[in-house]
Amino acid sequence: MRLLTILDAPSNLGLRPPEEGSVPGCYKAPGVFRDAGLLTRLGARDAGVLTAPRYRAAWVPGNVRNEADIATYARDLADRLAAILDAGELPVVLGGDCSILLGPGLALHRRPGRYGLVSLDGLDYRHPGNSTQVGAAGGESLAMVTGKGGILAELDGARPYLRPEDTVAMGIRSYDESAAEAAADGLRLIDAAEVGAGPGAAAARALAVVEPLDGFWIHLDADVLDPAVMPAVDAADPGGISFDELEAVLGGLLASPGVLGLDVTIYDPDRDPGFAAGRRLADVLVAAFGAAKTSA
Repeated sequence: MRLLTILDAPSNLGLRPPEEGSVPGCYKAPGVFRDAGLLTRLGARDAGVLTAPRYRAAWVPGNVRNEADIATYARDLADRLAAILDAGELPVVLGGDCSILLGPGLALHRRPGRYGLVSLDGLDYRHPGNSTQVGAAGGESLAMVTGKGGILAELDGARPYLRPEDTVAMGIRSYDESAAEAAADGLRLIDAAEVGAGPGAAAARALAVVEPLDGFWIHLDADVLDPAVMPAVDAADPGGISFDELEAVLGGLLASPGVLGLDVTIYDPDRDPGFAAGRRLADVLVAAFGAAKTSA
């Protein structure tokens, strides 16, 4: 496996305020992961932090909250990732909310070749065409990166950043109303029940889609986990996978020579007194990378 490089991307620009007068706490997640020894335990190079612009709660209906700043941040993150990828390293991006996915999407779109995405997420294929509950890029990022949405879905004139048919959404909830549209648009769906029934087989099914490409990115949203084990997310929906299942499926994906990088998003330390869930997630990352190196 290539040298791992950790880059903090502590942006909370893509979320609604959890309550009036407060800001989303996911920007604190990289600190919890680092305090859990993630850098040393992975033997990773430290690429520092890409500081996010100031969070602004104000929102005008019809627009995306913090849209201009999210666009700037995505371009800057894409630039940072390009340098890491050009050096032959494997970036591990610590978010932050899911809007940081626009950075890897744009970075891969700029590179020669055709690239895929494996999204480990509870799935929320929300966009202005199918929901009035829009305005927060964190909840629309999967749709944006595959071509649905406004300005943020076409930065630098690119749309889509990654093709829907080259995208696998894993860990989705069986009751997600947006799943049918995602499938119709070409995304490959693997629900949480299938992951739970056989994480290795689920990983193999995902790899069958993305391994024929020139490489693929892994997006890990902590809400893919069941809220019984990971309550520290902004949308804790039941029916998710366990930590052990995540470790197994992630290890299978990371063992592929085609994996180019990984981002970890939405874990909110403000919702995790004592940070036990965050430390457990760090343990899973270490174990999954360890398993991948062993099987490579």
